[in-house]
Amino acid sequence: MKQSFFSVLVSFFLVATLTYAQSNDVTPPEISNVEINIVSPTEVEIKWQTDEDADSLVNYGLKPDYGIVRIPEANRQSHSVTLDDLEPGRQYYFRVVSADEEGNQGISADYKIQTDNETTQDTGQGQGEGQSESQGTGEGSGQAPGQGGNQSDTTTEEIIEQIQEITEVTQLQEILDVTIQAIQGITDDLTIIGPPTVIPETTTALVKWSTDREADSTVLFSKTSTFDGTNYEFSQSSTAGLTQEHEVQLIGLESYTDYSFKVISTDSVGVEGESRNFTFKTKASLPDIRNLRIVKVEEDSATIAWDTTVPAKALIEYQDLTTGVQNSIGRPTLATTHQMRIADLTLGTRYVAFAISENSGGDRVRSQPITFITSRDTAPPIISNVTNESTIFPGGESRIQTIVEWRTDEPAYCSMTYREGVAGGVDPIVVEDEQINYTERHVQVVVDFAPATVYQFWLNCTDEAGNAVQSENFVLFTPIQEKNIIDLILENFESTFGWVKNITG
Repeated sequence: MKQSFFSVLVSFFLVATLTYAQSNDVTPPEISNVEINIVSPTEVEIKWQTDEDADSLVNYGLKPDYGIVRIPEANRQSHSVTLDDLEPGRQYYFRVVSADEEGNQGISADYKIQTDNETTQDTGQGQGEGQSESQGTGEGSGQAPGQGGNQSDTTTEEIIEQIQEITEVTQLQEILDVTIQAIQGITDDLTIIGPPTVIPETTTALVKWSTDREADSTVLFSKTSTFDGTNYEFSQSSTAGLTQEHEVQLIGLESYTDYSFKVISTDSVGVEGESRNFTFKTKASLPDIRNLRIVKVEEDSATIAWDTTVPAKALIEYQDLTTGVQNSIGRPTLATTHQMRIADLTLGTRYVAFAISENSGGDRVRSQPITFITSRDTAPPIISNVTNESTIFPGGESRIQTIVEWRTDEPAYCSMTYREGVAGGVDPIVVEDEQINYTERHVQVVVDFAPATVYQFWLNCTDEAGNAVQSENFVLFTPIQEKNIIDLILENFESTFGWVKNITG
């Protein structure tokens, strides 16, 4: 059954529109067992299977820009389409397409088939199978001179000599027809069979593909983020020579990066074939765990730290070696510096722990085991990340607000002490919360500082076990009050005219 391309297109969109609202199926049929039967020099039957009910469509033509034959009813899994009115002795390209009731299309690889000459008949199945009716040898047998024996034993000069001896016009015409067909076969477009296969690694990727005849191997590729859709930034080729099974190893790639590429093959007479654009993604770099250490061990907890060479998620798996109970704790953010506190442990118990880091691609590495025994907490908190920021609020009496922030490696209660100047002599002032609260993040707000003044401050922290620590001394400078426009004008007049002071006074 033949239909125009327009009618097929309209039919397809009608079916897709009517069925889409009724189903959420987005999986196309899977095409398999493509089979070719040469019926006659002008007819070819193509059969295939799908894993669900679908319609039957064949794209075909003398060139890879296919025509269409379609059976639009999506009600079969075994498909058969006969292409008729073909030209004898010509090479056709085709692929099969099946769409299910939801409009999901499955498309096969590209195929080529050679139709029989008018003087041949079909003897079976397969691509371009057939057998000549005339089996004789010598002149008048329907064969070109030089055929019928081992062609590798016949030189070009011998073939030319035999042609020059022929006097029958019909025989010369037959030789000419066969020669033209041979030339057309040689200069046919080179076909890349199916999509390429890519095996990506972190900084390399192996690209494989097949062609319908021997050719060379080249891959054009670019990072997808910079690819303009036409021009590829890089090209790599194989030095293995002409082959039908191609492999090119791409090197120098960036880890965990999307790449766009196409493959190109050129045969010995310069006929080129190329694929459409495809994409792949390289693997993420594996993190390397370094500097694994126990930062602190307490009665019922332990703090473990380590570094990684690339940003990674953090996980600790640990086991009570007395009871065998296993547990884990994790943090999903990507970082290169990791510190985690394991809580709810048992006093006086030996534990084994493993640090695990996972990169952005989901690949994990596991550290060597590290062991510790919980004991009485005799270590004070560790104070870190101390910062301060002061803000001036303009007005009749300028006010300064200073925010001091810091962290401790374990829950602790902290107070802040300050005094004006850095040389001493002024009684220190202690700022502390009315309610005792043990936490790892600490903030203290001070509103008693004067503008343009130097202050010295330090921190005192105590953990829940009573271990105390005092930080080093820190220095801060409060900002200078900015004068408003009225103050500036008055000061300017005062410096020019002394009597202005009396007016303002």
